Amino acid sequence: MSLTTEVTYFNSFIIKKTVEAGPGKASWASLPWDPPGYPTFPLAVSTVPTDVEYDWYVEESRIRGGYNNTQVDLGVKAYITETEDSELVLENGLIYSGLYNSRTGVNETNVFSTGENITKEVDPRYGGIQKLYTSDTNLIIFQEDKVSSALIDKDAIYTADGNPALTATQLVLGQINQYSGEYGISDNPESFAFKGSRMYFSDKNRGAIMRLSRDGLTEISNYGMRDYFRDTLANVSESFDATENIVFYSLAPVYPPSQPGDPTPTDTDTWTIIGGVNDSDVSKIELGMTTSRSFRGLNGIYVISVTSINTANNTATIKFNQTIQTNNLGSVDLYLIRFVKDKVVGAYDNYYDKYVVSIQQTDLETYDTLSFNESNNGWTSFWDYDPSFGGTLNNVYYTTKGGSIWKHYDESVINNRGTFYETYHPTSVQLSFNPMASVSKNFQTVNYEGTNGWQADFFLSDPTGKIQGVDYKDESSFVYSYEEGSYTESGITYRVGFNIKDNKYYANLENKGVQSNGNSTVEFGMPGQVASNTSMSGIKGFYATVKISTDSTTDLGGPKNLFAVSSNFVKS
Repeated sequence: MSLTTEVTYFNSFIIKKTVEAGPGKASWASLPWDPPGYPTFPLAVSTVPTDVEYDWYVEESRIRGGYNNTQVDLGVKAYITETEDSELVLENGLIYSGLYNSRTGVNETNVFSTGENITKEVDPRYGGIQKLYTSDTNLIIFQEDKVSSALIDKDAIYTADGNPALTATQLVLGQINQYSGEYGISDNPESFAFKGSRMYFSDKNRGAIMRLSRDGLTEISNYGMRDYFRDTLANVSESFDATENIVFYSLAPVYPPSQPGDPTPTDTDTWTIIGGVNDSDVSKIELGMTTSRSFRGLNGIYVISVTSINTANNTATIKFNQTIQTNNLGSVDLYLIRFVKDKVVGAYDNYYDKYVVSIQQTDLETYDTLSFNESNNGWTSFWDYDPSFGGTLNNVYYTTKGGSIWKHYDESVINNRGTFYETYHPTSVQLSFNPMASVSKNFQTVNYEGTNGWQADFFLSDPTGKIQGVDYKDESSFVYSYEEGSYTESGITYRVGFNIKDNKYYANLENKGVQSNGNSTVEFGMPGQVASNTSMSGIKGFYATVKISTDSTTDLGGPKNLFAVSSNFVKS
């Protein structure tokens, strides 16, 4: 007598299709590789391409598959097929998911319960949300034209006199309050940086650099640099532009690791670029770069990862979005283009306690990098580097450029001052002399207190305006540094630049007597003014501008100090 018993539950609940990954292999449908530690596919699973769509694999419900291991929930499993999968973008909306519990391993970050109030919206008049940042127990929301603060795990209840009182609530996102002032982060979230309770960012739309702290929003670009940032930020474009072709003529395929018995591979998605004399710089390779011409018979290829960049050997290993048959006919040269957008990169240098902002016009390959010092409450320096990203770790300031990380202020490297991204840049200081502003003066000398190795690039007077079609402006001859300005005649050393006396460097100003008239210059001074080409003719004007910079030979890259710059003058 037979007996039929209904089995209410088998030790399995998920059915997956297998996907062919090569001869004799199968892989998981959701992953592009065979993950280690996962159950091995049964030998009975066919890998014939025509049969793959009919192959199924049954996965057990017990965690790790051991006897008496923890079993997952046996409840109802609902699967919904999305018939309309069009993307919906809500630029001014917020949504939050479930939690990830690191102690229990329960991960619900992919759970968005429609039965709960998990959304929040900000005022759409101020543009889309560009940046989110958590400060204490608040969520700071940066829109294009507004900055707001959302309460987290609490809400505000207002008393009869209008003062808010915080109270605990089940809501994850509580009330949203706007900071006073019509300022936002525009379309440059990369300009954001912070230290402690202070946050810094740029507002291109209003031509300002902002600071958000406990006292609200402050326009720090007004500290002596308002006109500069107004004009410079106005030139920052928000559109993406295609760059010129970056061409590489030498490439080598990198095949994945093979197993015994595997056939010789003929396709790969990973390539090593070997740069030569005529090749472009590999440091320009970035994610998302696409081919402008057919490569190995394929079009529409783009870079999805940059494994390594070696600037010393001019090599790089990159991965494309698809595999490429290495024996395909077609061009073996790689033509890459990238779509670039002007950036305003922000970083905080905790080593010297300053906010660094780099305004980069990528299509013109120009940049302006400045730093704001909180202790001085002003903009103190221009810098000769354009970082892709920057920040401070363990009180050490780092920036990234061309896929590499650079450590600043590295005392372990000898003569490394002024070197950024393996390129040396001289240091310079430009200042003005303006004593007794309404008195015409003759500046006779330029002096400085500091160490050896400084030169005077120019010493200019104020312009007089056009006189009979000629622009007149006094300018001194170039003043060499102490070492570079020395020469010997008949065993005697002379100096045409700075000399030293009482530990102070000084030099006489020789008037060049040059005036500009269109594209030509005339070798004589303005009639009735200072005679040129004398040892101490001087520069005449109400005020003067001087640029002091490091020379090109004296202890190159070593420490150089500059404490003060002065000039002797007489009333004209």
